[in-house]
Amino acid sequence: MRRITLFFIITSVLAVHAVERVSLDSLQAHWEQYANRTVEITTPLLVCGNFYDSLVLSPERLFCPEERAAGLADGDSTAYEVLRAHNREASIILHCRNRYYNVRTGDIIRGLKARVTGERQLQTGKSIRTRHLPKDRLPRAKKGELRIVGANIENYFADLGGYAHKRTTPKQLAVKTKKLSSALRSMHADVIACCEMQVGNKAPAMLVNAMNKGGRRYAFIAMPMEDMDRIGGCFIYDTGRVRPYTMPLSAYQDTTNHYYSRMFAVGFEEMATGEKIIISVNHFKSKRPGRTQYDTNLRRMQNADSLLAMLPKAIEAFGDEDVLLLGDYNCYTQEQPIQTIIRAGYTDMLPQGRSKNYSYSYKGEAGYLDRCFASPGMAKQIVRVQPWHVNADWYYSHGAYKMKDKSKHRYADHDPIIVDVKLGN
Repeated sequence: MRRITLFFIITSVLAVHAVERVSLDSLQAHWEQYANRTVEITTPLLVCGNFYDSLVLSPERLFCPEERAAGLADGDSTAYEVLRAHNREASIILHCRNRYYNVRTGDIIRGLKARVTGERQLQTGKSIRTRHLPKDRLPRAKKGELRIVGANIENYFADLGGYAHKRTTPKQLAVKTKKLSSALRSMHADVIACCEMQVGNKAPAMLVNAMNKGGRRYAFIAMPMEDMDRIGGCFIYDTGRVRPYTMPLSAYQDTTNHYYSRMFAVGFEEMATGEKIIISVNHFKSKRPGRTQYDTNLRRMQNADSLLAMLPKAIEAFGDEDVLLLGDYNCYTQEQPIQTIIRAGYTDMLPQGRSKNYSYSYKGEAGYLDRCFASPGMAKQIVRVQPWHVNADWYYSHGAYKMKDKSKHRYADHDPIIVDVKLGN
């Protein structure tokens, strides 16, 4: 009799704690049925977002609706709402105990076991194993090609007071300088158009000095302004490959405003061939966290108008019509400022439509904030354009920064855009 009773007790306990295998589609269709039960999801899941104690998961990479919603720039929000609903329905939130800096966006999770705690909410008291995709390797430019890079370097300050006070400590700055200089050198770039460099000469000089420890011959061009506790733009270039032949031309004339340094153009000459190119580095007004695509849109449209007004002046002053526009535009592809530049005759050179085509990830959604536009003649001379996924897939926070991490990955929050050109084609 005792054996029979014990058998029923064990059977009941196992039934309560049984793990039911279920597909993601079935789970999402019957959330209430699985509430407070432990399930094993048979659908392979992709990590789309990574936070301190939670992951955004989906069967496929999620893109910002502003990235792919055609017609958005003209006020048609139909596709935007469809994509927004798709992202909401396709994603789930997993609360877990993983060390967040060991999980990357793009990781694969198979056979996830977790307790269903609410609609599109899962929880596990254990850490989970993810499968890392291979790191994105970057081939070198071929002989006869120039490599030009657009890179947001995320608030790089030489002075740590004021704006940068809560963002970086001296120890973190030393680590970031080492990581950043290593990453930029590894791109083998001839010109690097940097965003979010402290205004003035002090920060670019500190970074270039670190880069030149590797035996390269880099120099920099910043806007001719006094050091300022704000971010601006900067060009870093290989003095053995190119030389600037003009002074910077700014989209703004008010030198008391740091926006003066965030949008400007310089003419470069390839020393081996004498061919010339105009490169503009641009950093548009950012959106506030959590706001819609319309947040600060007026400011970004003003940025676009100022840029388009400057470019004819640059073409006339520099004596060349080959124009390349790089930088962080804080706009996704279908937003009004980006479409305004395209409609002005500049070709968007970034590859589209594939799961690896993005430069930034925010709250589980990916897209291009970093851009590459080319004038008609310049577009014919571009051999290849690609984002290098060295940053956006990695978790990063100054407060949780792994000080012993000596890799070049996640030196900033944006992926650089790599552009290989063959001038004179």
